[in-house]
Amino acid sequence: MSNNDRTVFRQPTPGGERGGDRTVMRPRSSAARPSSRGSQSAAPQRHQPATVASDPHAAQFANGRGLNTLVSLAATLLAVYEKTRHSMTHADTAGLHKRLCNEIRNFEVNARDAGIRQEVVISARYVLCSILDEAVLNTPWGSESAWAQRSLLSVFHNETSGGEKFFLILDRVRQSPSENLEMLELFYVCLSMGFEGKFRLMSRGRDGIEEIRDDLFSTIRRYRGEYERDLSTHWQGLGRTKKTLAEYLPVWVAVVVVGAILLFGFSGFRYWLYERATPVVEQLNVIALPPESAEPENGTLR
Repeated sequence: MSNNDRTVFRQPTPGGERGGDRTVMRPRSSAARPSSRGSQSAAPQRHQPATVASDPHAAQFANGRGLNTLVSLAATLLAVYEKTRHSMTHADTAGLHKRLCNEIRNFEVNARDAGIRQEVVISARYVLCSILDEAVLNTPWGSESAWAQRSLLSVFHNETSGGEKFFLILDRVRQSPSENLEMLELFYVCLSMGFEGKFRLMSRGRDGIEEIRDDLFSTIRRYRGEYERDLSTHWQGLGRTKKTLAEYLPVWVAVVVVGAILLFGFSGFRYWLYERATPVVEQLNVIALPPESAEPENGTLR
């Protein structure tokens, strides 16, 4: 892949189509390409994190509001894992491998800058390499590529598969939960997102993972405390900012106005009813008059 092309990781959009979940190649325009002299004299720059899209949880992680600092720093890699494991094709497997290696190195640097212990950084790197390798190798395009010969674990840890060691590291950090709480939360996120490891080939592997997740949740909850049950602690809001008509108008004025409207309405309706009923009453009076008695002709009755 040439230096003029860059791969942009985009996190999956909730409810979006799978067609939008892919690695996008964006070539730079010729105007934006630096000259050869400028490229040679330019100082090396640290690899910038991949673009974070509109996934709400990944956005929280990227903005430092994740479960913890370690999970926040791994937000981009976790998003790539979620996107990759559901993809059916990929146009540039080698380019993806290169970008992921850069992202993992960037994660290491940022984790050390954040003051995270070296052994935690190495363990977290192993976990992230394991889940990303599993995501790629279980896709149709990944299983047919050369990824297995050049997996992320082989690059960073000189190992070929982490499906079993993932859980060995988990068992080790669970022995000191108070000192490894951030690692436990990273494990919990990975298992919740679908990582299976050695349990993938077991008949009841999913049940085993659920048991581990439940145990992790209980441990994290014991040290982090009870989660917030209220959706919002400030549900009362800011109150009304504008006065309503009732605050400007006294109640008795409103009562008088309503009474006057009812009175005039009733009077008008009564007058209208009187005008419409008068002709009908006159016709009824004419009909109700008794007929004149008929007089006999020639004094005789017929």
